[in-house]
Amino acid sequence: MDSQLFNFYNLTGTEFSAAIILFNIVLSFALQLLIVWVYKRTHRGLSYSQSFLFTLVMIGVLGSIIMMVVQNNLIGAFALLGAFSLIRFRTIVKETRDVAFVFFALSTGVAVGTSNYVIAFIATFMLSLFILIMSRYGFGVGNTSTITGYVLTIETAEDVSRDLLTKIIDSHTAQYDSLHAKYRAGHGGHYAFSVNFKEDADLEKLSEGLKAIMGVKRVEFITSKHVSEY
Repeated sequence: MDSQLFNFYNLTGTEFSAAIILFNIVLSFALQLLIVWVYKRTHRGLSYSQSFLFTLVMIGVLGSIIMMVVQNNLIGAFALLGAFSLIRFRTIVKETRDVAFVFFALSTGVAVGTSNYVIAFIATFMLSLFILIMSRYGFGVGNTSTITGYVLTIETAEDVSRDLLTKIIDSHTAQYDSLHAKYRAGHGGHYAFSVNFKEDADLEKLSEGLKAIMGVKRVEFITSKHVSEY
């Protein structure tokens, strides 16, 4: 009975040779570099971060190490889960695409750590190919052939009314929405709008119209083609 209980929990775990451990770590690192290259090649928007790329590599390699530690060891798995419960992650990931890349890196690392090398190779290369193809042909990008979208930010003196700004914006855009408005007495206002133009020339017309208003300090446009949130 005692021996059966001992075998059920497998307290001895699975031993890896030093060569296999080193091979798994190096292989996982190499595959994470491929994932990072795909991320950089297909990245769009304003949220690029060098630290995020370091994180991708580390998560993948750590996933391999963790799976080598807890493989066939139930108690080790529970102990590791308790250790990770002490960690608090407070970084906010703005783009859902970044979350997908985190899972991509972690899944590859787990596959390598469990010695499923064929799965790791095929899944990494095939998914990387799919991502490159979707990025090349603009998969998921809305129809921008007739309307181009931007995020417009305006800084003004305190004597500039918001109604005047919206009147000019309305006359030069196909559609607009207010995203943000902040006003402080003695400091002026800060406004953000989502604006759509039927023609690219309308952007310059709107910019000139806003800058002609006495008290407008700054006018800035950010393309929203690849930006999911402001």
